[in-house]
Amino acid sequence: MTQLSVPEGMLRISWYLPETECLGPGKRFAIWVQGCRQRCEGCIAQRLQDTEGGVLVPVAKLTDAVLQTSGLEGLSISGGEPFLQSEGLALLLRTIRTHRPSLGVIVYTGYTYEMLQADSAAQALLAQTDLLIDGQYRPELDDGNAMRGSSNQRLLYLTERYRNVQMPQYRSSELRFADGFMRLVGIPSGAAREALTLFTNGGSL
Repeated sequence: MTQLSVPEGMLRISWYLPETECLGPGKRFAIWVQGCRQRCEGCIAQRLQDTEGGVLVPVAKLTDAVLQTSGLEGLSISGGEPFLQSEGLALLLRTIRTHRPSLGVIVYTGYTYEMLQADSAAQALLAQTDLLIDGQYRPELDDGNAMRGSSNQRLLYLTERYRNVQMPQYRSSELRFADGFMRLVGIPSGAAREALTLFTNGGSL
């Protein structure tokens, strides 16, 4: 896959959230990268598809933000498509883990693990990933699982870090308002999707 053209030492992201409990076990630092070429039907993050959108952020700035956040279990990286910026994200994670090696890493991707294994650029990020959630979102297969959007997506334990950890059993999501945008955090349930659609169309919750 063709990587995004991003200056060395930078990442193109949509935004980040220092603390959430909606994207895995425990308190997590969440990063949404910018740019995706998958165009999945029913994507809840269409604004993040634009490969020229978002903002360029130094890896060092994100590193500092993570290290300054106490009580973290780990990081969750979504998007957008993380594997379009494999090297930058791998640099971020390697740097963080030199200071806090205990942090776990969960990465969401629209590619399958087999596709990533065959791509040399993906290897650096795979090497830093404890739990990979792979595959395109397919709305007709949305089964309500707390950690994935549809049943074709897999939870792949690339290390032993999360293999015996109890994952969330129910979907949870939250709305965050910042910088003039309303952002959805987490994998929404059917009711949450309906409420969000109503709200964005001018209705009341």
